[in-house]
Amino acid sequence: MKILFDTNVYVSEAMRGKSATAIIEATERAGWRIYVSTHLLDELERVIAEKLGLSRRLAVLSRQRVTRRCIFAEPGTSRHLVPDDPNDNPILKCALVAGVDYLVTNDRHLLSLHPYEGIRIVTISSYEQILREQGILP
Repeated sequence: MKILFDTNVYVSEAMRGKSATAIIEATERAGWRIYVSTHLLDELERVIAEKLGLSRRLAVLSRQRVTRRCIFAEPGTSRHLVPDDPNDNPILKCALVAGVDYLVTNDRHLLSLHPYEGIRIVTISSYEQILREQGILP
C-alpha cells in the first residue's frame, strides 16, 4: 500500500495526538510506503511555527522525523486541481504522482473529492478504522 498523510496528520502528531501517532506508526510497521513532498514539509514547518506559534525547533524536528520515514514524490505541472481550495492542489498532485492508495486528511476540500482517480481520500478516523479492520492496529 502507498499512503500520503496530509499536513494536518503530521501537525496532529507533533502536538502529541495519539490517533495520528498510532496510525503513522502502524503504517510503518505494516511496511506500507509513506510519501511526502517538499511542499508538504514546508507547510508542516510553517503551520507549526507560524500559524500555531510553537517553537521553530519543534517545527524543524517534526520535518526531520517525517523526512526520515517517507519517500519523496515531487509533483510537476498537472491538470488536477482542488476546485474549492487551490492551496490544496500540491497535496492532490503529490498523491497522484506517487500513485497512492490512500490520501489521509481531515481537510474538507480534499475529502469532498473522494474518490479521485483511484485514490481513496479518507479522514484520520476512517483510516484508523481501516487499519483496525486489517488487523494492523489493535
